[in-house]
Amino acid sequence: MGWAWLIMLLATYPWLLGADLASDVLARGGFVVFISGVCIVAPCRRLRPIQAIPFAACVGFLFEARRPIPDGVLAFTLVAISIFLTANKPLLRNAPGLLRGAIISNTLACTAWAAATALALSTTEAPSSNSTLTHFALQVALAALIGAALYIPISLVQNYAMDRIGVPPAADTP
Repeated sequence: MGWAWLIMLLATYPWLLGADLASDVLARGGFVVFISGVCIVAPCRRLRPIQAIPFAACVGFLFEARRPIPDGVLAFTLVAISIFLTANKPLLRNAPGLLRGAIISNTLACTAWAAATALALSTTEAPSSNSTLTHFALQVALAALIGAALYIPISLVQNYAMDRIGVPPAADTP
């Protein structure tokens, strides 16, 4: 059970690949389909911290591989979120708490990604601040909507994988 995080990564990778392919389609508009924050919530509920943290780091590094972002920013953001979630498992006790955690995690991770990307990209012509802020707000809103829409299918696949490898179910009481 020590390698449960790696098996979870293999179960989550098709979702990350699908998000990357969808991001390639939306690249013309400058939008990214961001699901990294959603992917770490269900494992943080059931895995031990020593397993959830490497999982979150790998998810972050997989997303960074194809994006113009400073190395480690997203991975360390997801690690920080997973540390918080594994330390506060009672927040993830019920379905509304899990959905709320997925939306907040995805929004926080997307905000960190977008801010780091904006700082990393240096252009000769700076875009107007209104268009940048509008695009930033639309990207974060898209991440929140995607988090709400995809949490249930992603968590079903992840929970099925955790059940198959023998990860004990999460306690319903603190």
